[in-house]
Amino acid sequence: MPILIFVIFATVQAALLFLGNQAASAAAREAARVARTNGGSAAIGMAEARGRAYASQVGSGVIEDVSVQVAAVGNDEVRAVVTGKGVQVVPGIPGIRIRQVVQGPIEEFRPDL
Repeated sequence: MPILIFVIFATVQAALLFLGNQAASAAAREAARVARTNGGSAAIGMAEARGRAYASQVGSGVIEDVSVQVAAVGNDEVRAVVTGKGVQVVPGIPGIRIRQVVQGPIEEFRPDL
């Protein structure tokens, strides 16, 4: 019986870790989207704030200690990195660190010729 209970808790822990990864990925995509569409390095502060807000909305209960870092990569790309800690369900097994990275080009308007 104790082994069965441990397996059930471990399954719940794995499911919450998966959801935490998905929440961190969504927050990284949102932070990168804000930075990409608002001019890259000029919008880094706004992108980081939006990523933290999005992580707290989407990741509530599945990811803790969220950190969002957005940085320019060269002159034409931005990278958003979201890290956090997965929720601990099984006693004695610490929450696993979660890290998601999204990188993409800065959008720019090019008029028709």
